[in-house]
Amino acid sequence: MICACGPAFAKVSFSSDIKPILARQCAACHQPQSKQSDLVLTSYADFQKGGRKGAAFVAGKPDESVVMKYLTGAIEPRMPMGGKLTDEQINLFREWIREGAADDNLTMISSLLTAPTIYRSPPLVTAFAFSPDGKMLAISGYREILLTAMPEGNLIGRLPGRSMRLHSLSFTPDGKTLAAVGGDPAQSGEVQIWDVDTRKMRHSIIASTDTLFGGSISPDGKLLACGGADKSIRLYDLATGKELRKMDHHEDWVFQTTFGVDSKRLVTVGRDRAAKLIEVETGRFVENVNLLREALNAVTRHPKRDWVAVGGAERIPYLYRMDRPRAMRIADDSTLIQKFERQDGPITALAISPDGARLAVGAETGDVRIYETETGNLVTRCSGHAGGIFALQFTPDSANLATGGFDGTIRVYDMTGKLARSIMAAPIQVASK
Repeated sequence: MICACGPAFAKVSFSSDIKPILARQCAACHQPQSKQSDLVLTSYADFQKGGRKGAAFVAGKPDESVVMKYLTGAIEPRMPMGGKLTDEQINLFREWIREGAADDNLTMISSLLTAPTIYRSPPLVTAFAFSPDGKMLAISGYREILLTAMPEGNLIGRLPGRSMRLHSLSFTPDGKTLAAVGGDPAQSGEVQIWDVDTRKMRHSIIASTDTLFGGSISPDGKLLACGGADKSIRLYDLATGKELRKMDHHEDWVFQTTFGVDSKRLVTVGRDRAAKLIEVETGRFVENVNLLREALNAVTRHPKRDWVAVGGAERIPYLYRMDRPRAMRIADDSTLIQKFERQDGPITALAISPDGARLAVGAETGDVRIYETETGNLVTRCSGHAGGIFALQFTPDSANLATGGFDGTIRVYDMTGKLARSIMAAPIQVASK
């Protein structure tokens, strides 16, 4: 606990103390999509800029800062609207401004791991991604991203971050940027944007008070979309890290997203059973791509066509076209291209090969299955997993499929289902006696 009664104690942190209050009690009314009084409170830069009343704070001068006057009721209406902060919370703002109102976001992140994480057992592999040239594999670890050289499988880098768990990793088409999406359950949702060459974090964006999921990068490499446990869909500019839009088209958690071929449309899936088609430029909801059945956990797009495969609790993968061939009717499934066989458990991951010929399906239990995308014919099964599958991706040449999940091992299979290699996601250190 940080005492706000004077500078003799640890300094108040914007990242740890101020930003969580803003996200929890202020950002609902002050975000890019509903910026009341022209004030946005989703980032330090926006907070610093202020709104109609000018700059929100004057570093070193809390008594002259507009935000303090609103929090204390010196200016009406007292904020936050419909409630008020505790005296302790108000004092945190006062002391933070008195101490200089610094943005310690990246400084705090760089100090999170003063030494590499020591793994006594393999961590869950919740996400991984191949670089576009196939020479590097980025793998989720505990509060870090592990970089592995391929095909050797040796660890070549570690990128420490804030979030306990990352649920998606994506490279831009040019391989220069790596985006990670995750968070800490019931605490925060984070977007991380990394420079691959320097291995430096460009942006860390705390966007919500719960975990984010399903990050995807647009084919033009400019945008990042993700979903959240708060039922939202968020859109970011990868170059600046700025949140461009927050959309609330779903009625439950949003698990995955994927852009259309031309980057102008987005398909998102979630627990409300819907695969929703969204216009990127405006954020407008167009329609549901699918006939509603059961909760959806995964979506992936054909690399060359606006076709999306979806799957979830029903255990059956479906392949849909994004464009409806006729006017929608009641219980309309006219966008359906292919229905695949029922899996052994709820579907948790899907991937279509870069050449578009194969669809891989991962589930909570059972083997990973590979199908012909257009015919639905089973090609092979990939066996040997000790637990559920959380992530799948084909190699850039479409020759192999990589799988990861509960047992902390990345397995690479050829298209006959033969195991080509196994890679331990993180270095394991045996505990000393």
